[in-house]
Amino acid sequence: MYFTIRKRRSNSVLGGKDNNCIMAMSGLLQELRCPICLEFFNNPTTLPCEHTFCHSCIQGTLVAQGPRCPECRATFLQDQLRPNRILRNMVDRVHTELGVGTCPMHQECLRMFCVTDQRLTCVVCRDAKEHYGHVFQPISEAAATSKEELNMALGFLLKDNSALKKLISLQRLEIQKTKDNCHHLLDNIGVQFKVLHQFLRQREQQLKKEVKDQERELLTPLEQHLLQMEQTLKERLKMEEILQAKVDLNEPNHFQQWWIDEGSLVIEGLKNKEQNTMTDLYKSEVCELQMSPDVGDSISLGPYLSHLQFFVWKEMLKVIKPVPDRVAVAKRSNSCLVVSSDSRSVRHVDSRTRWGSATGGPEFSMCHTWSDEGFRAGKHYWEVDVGKKSHWSLGLDAQSASSRDAVCRLNSSFGKHRVRSAREILVDLQVRPTKIGTFLDCERKRVSFYNADDMSLIHSCSYDTDKSLFVYFNPGFYFKGENADPLVVIWY
Repeated sequence: MYFTIRKRRSNSVLGGKDNNCIMAMSGLLQELRCPICLEFFNNPTTLPCEHTFCHSCIQGTLVAQGPRCPECRATFLQDQLRPNRILRNMVDRVHTELGVGTCPMHQECLRMFCVTDQRLTCVVCRDAKEHYGHVFQPISEAAATSKEELNMALGFLLKDNSALKKLISLQRLEIQKTKDNCHHLLDNIGVQFKVLHQFLRQREQQLKKEVKDQERELLTPLEQHLLQMEQTLKERLKMEEILQAKVDLNEPNHFQQWWIDEGSLVIEGLKNKEQNTMTDLYKSEVCELQMSPDVGDSISLGPYLSHLQFFVWKEMLKVIKPVPDRVAVAKRSNSCLVVSSDSRSVRHVDSRTRWGSATGGPEFSMCHTWSDEGFRAGKHYWEVDVGKKSHWSLGLDAQSASSRDAVCRLNSSFGKHRVRSAREILVDLQVRPTKIGTFLDCERKRVSFYNADDMSLIHSCSYDTDKSLFVYFNPGFYFKGENADPLVVIWY
């Protein structure tokens, strides 16, 4: 009996402890619920006042009633919201312990999906007050709808990623193409300069050989003459030594005997056989062996000496390939232009001189011309000397059935330069060019203008026509002779 009572008391005590644990656990679970939606925290977010809510709930409250805490009404700023990682970890642990398919509030199976709250619920939750008026779906139906949307998104992502992969592949090809083009250009530069270096080295050796040959030709007689002078001096120094020794001889007998035996003959050999005056008593070897004429300055390369680089540059044109195109200016009838006989230059003439009056000549629109031949393929470059002209226009026109249409032109008017293509652009040039270089790339359909004085780029423009392109020349208004200088095509 005692044992039974003790056992019952023991069970009663244990049962009380279990109830206390359950109540404590229930209270703990309540602390993990959002005060707004009464569900377990979803991405818990803490305010500066230390109250915590679901992130979506506080965002909805923020829109509905402004930045105030739903519990204490304290104000806050949007950037003061902080995620509560401790609560999030606790909620995740509760979900794990209770099981994914069990309602944490009612311990019922989760069979419904609340479309309004975007939550899984049980049947009891569906009928609860907090879900009044909400839209519900069976989980299987909601999952099918979600999976359909997922498949659509996945299909889009697969298609978009495939397109992105192709784009990446094309970009890599473009990068490789750019690298290949750069390597090709580098190799081409190396080859071109190798030709120039080889020419310069050969020409340097040729010019040095010419100087060496001239040196040898001039030095041979000079050195032979020097050798003869040195031999004569050697003999006369020996004679000087003998005579000096006899001058110092103080014994008259010995001296006179030497004079009879040798001295008179030696002195006689020094005398000039064809003397005219006393000054010509002795024959001078200096007169006989005069220094050769001044030939040191006769070594010369002609103009190469002072203009070496210029003449070598001219010679380099023979090995430079290609050189600028020799564009020929076409002659036009009924025009106020005069083209030179070699078709290299064109200038504007005074209309009063040519046509008899200031208004009797053609309009300015007629005061332009083109090249004899057009370009349709390949790469071409030419230069035009504009000098100090105040007004001119150069460019390219496309051939049409009845006229020629402007493709790209560079216009200069009193120091201001404009490029006219699809639209007109004002070009700011720091240095006023005196020569204009034009590069036409028919493959890329691109025209580039350069300051040929320093090869700085002025402007580039593209075109889309497949017609033949002709070089356009307009020397500008006459301006009473102030702009009378011609446009001259530079032929190399």
